[in-house]
Amino acid sequence: MVQVLIVDDERRLADGLKTRLVQEGFRAETVHTGKKALQAAKTSIFDVCILDIRLPDIDGIQLLCKLKELQPNMECIMLTGFASLDTAIESIKLGAYDYLTKPYKLSHLENVIKKAHEKKLLKEKTIILQEQLHRVDSADRFVGESKVIKETMKHVALVAPSDVPVLIQGETGTGKELIARAIHETSPRSANPFVAINSSTLQENILESELFGYKRGAFTGAQNDKIGLLEIANRGTFFIDEVGDMSPSIQAKLLRTLETGRFRRLGDTREISTDVRFVCATNKNLEVEVEQKRFRQDLFYRLNTFVITLTPLRNRKDDIALLCEYFMRKFTRGSHNKRISAQTMTLLNAYDWPGNVRELANVLERAVLLSMTREEIVIDDLPQGMVQKVSTNRCRQMTLPELPDDILTLDELEKRYIQHVLDRVGNNKSKAARLLNVSRTKLYSRIE
Repeated sequence: MVQVLIVDDERRLADGLKTRLVQEGFRAETVHTGKKALQAAKTSIFDVCILDIRLPDIDGIQLLCKLKELQPNMECIMLTGFASLDTAIESIKLGAYDYLTKPYKLSHLENVIKKAHEKKLLKEKTIILQEQLHRVDSADRFVGESKVIKETMKHVALVAPSDVPVLIQGETGTGKELIARAIHETSPRSANPFVAINSSTLQENILESELFGYKRGAFTGAQNDKIGLLEIANRGTFFIDEVGDMSPSIQAKLLRTLETGRFRRLGDTREISTDVRFVCATNKNLEVEVEQKRFRQDLFYRLNTFVITLTPLRNRKDDIALLCEYFMRKFTRGSHNKRISAQTMTLLNAYDWPGNVRELANVLERAVLLSMTREEIVIDDLPQGMVQKVSTNRCRQMTLPELPDDILTLDELEKRYIQHVLDRVGNNKSKAARLLNVSRTKLYSRIE
């Protein structure tokens, strides 16, 4: 319902306009002085203001500027007589949406109000896009065909149509935000905002102001009202990443919003309603956090309504080839010439991926850059530390063969093994040194 503020010193005209707007489904409030208009704008949020240029206590242009300072997204429609037409045009330059000359048709004013409201909604959508520019590219999708991933996607399809809170658990880099987006995009809220925030990257006071917003003067430096992300996410989905890192005070405020659908901006006494579906994620064990008194038990039970646990990449290696194909298309912009060598693919499958899918994406993006002049990604294009870890793990897991009758000396065994590795890599001594986890100087000495 569109919230309209009518500012006009002609009481009969203002009250009649309010009655008509309420009958047509608007919410309207009337004031008859500039001072009362400023008071109203400090205590309530309006979508559109109908503002008479001539007021008894303040010039309409000055009032327009002050109202826009208090509520930047509010659209103002100026009312003027023919004698003040130049002033009305000036008001457009200062941010007014439109002006109407008295007398005006009520039906025409209603249409202008609706169009002004549409412009305000467009502004808010722009804010949403700006807030989300630094987040994960929305073109990314959750990739996988393994049994555990198919089971995860079944859970997504099951919970998406409802409004129950969802808690996504999993190690860093497993794709928790992508699952949250998948829930949103397959839900009835998909046409509305998906707003995301990471609790672990922000200080407590900044996180609080980002979540709830603040009123002008709430603290030093708060020169204008700020709309919180909970307000921007209205009718959409709000994703809180690393919810386990929230401070106890913010946990309490979040719990109240979850239970009542209402919150207060910092420095404000008025409550704001929001219709938000919450999806939260964490890489911590929240049950342990509750036992250690670091996470509120009541909030945990509220978030724990439906839990999705993501499997780390090392436990679903069947998906590595599919993920490699996906990221190769992404980083080469669809080029079909670039490929991963069989030896490199074997090493990628052998690695444990502590950073999960995010680490795999970073490794492949780097490899694509290093192999820019070649059609094939080879082991040399991978991080050296990664290659060394795979080699070390293979040595630990290696089963020694049965001893032959003619036992070799250690020197002879080492000599044959070094020769075998050199043959395997085409006598590339740098690559052999990396595989053997020794310096090139040491390898040259052994060869001698």
